[in-house]
Amino acid sequence: MILAKLSYLSQPYLWFRTVLLVILGSLLATQCIALPDDRQQPISIESDYAERNEKTGRTVYRGNVVISQGSVLIEADQITLHVENNKISRIECTGTPASYQQKPALEAATMIARADRIDYLPATNKLALKQNAILSRDGTIIKGDSIDYDIDKQTWKAKGDNQGQQKRIQLVIPASALQSDATDPETKP
Repeated sequence: MILAKLSYLSQPYLWFRTVLLVILGSLLATQCIALPDDRQQPISIESDYAERNEKTGRTVYRGNVVISQGSVLIEADQITLHVENNKISRIECTGTPASYQQKPALEAATMIARADRIDYLPATNKLALKQNAILSRDGTIIKGDSIDYDIDKQTWKAKGDNQGQQKRIQLVIPASALQSDATDPETKP
């Protein structure tokens, strides 16, 4: 196995091209909601270790993994990229916690997702947060054992775990979001 890794690494152009194609494919799928400049930003992946299996289409990054492009920032202890038909089908992130954040528009607040496991599905632009899940945007915080978030529609579904400590979901809405324009002192005559 070590010889196979070394022979693959001895062909730096092939290795670089493969990694670049995997990275570009995964992040191009997120471009429909990202800031306009995110598309022109360079993609950066940092980790302590990386391993690619050409036959299965899997790349595993381990140790303080950080993927960034513009406003998109993914951090985890381990990130596995699953590739089908030369396209990223799933980005699996694990950590204590793993995190995904993105600013969908210039005037919008940054969406932050954290969980022990985050699965990002580029084709549908959805996040599945599992175990100790937290989703935060515009001051609203949703906590539960699992949260499914549709990035395009900005909708979520959360549930607790009957077996663990997070038996119910928790939703915190900031007071500023509950106030109507009529109670805003600046809108009164």
